[in-house]
Amino acid sequence: MKKINIKFGDKMFVIDEKTTLEDFLNNEKVDTRNLATSVNADLILKDKRKDKVLNEKDQINIFGPITGG
Repeated sequence: MKKINIKFGDKMFVIDEKTTLEDFLNNEKVDTRNLATSVNADLILKDKRKDKVLNEKDQINIFGPITGG
């Protein structure tokens, strides 16, 4: 299977082509229950992670809830 390069945080990863965001996060054992995710600065909702196929040079970020007053 063809491999692609992506960036997660500050690290580069080589993954299988057609890997979904959900599969990648599960493989990396990232607990995303209370975290939001984005790919290339586009917010990916929790129920859409299984549909988001990663592409060459995608940048994945996770972030926690922002609170303030």
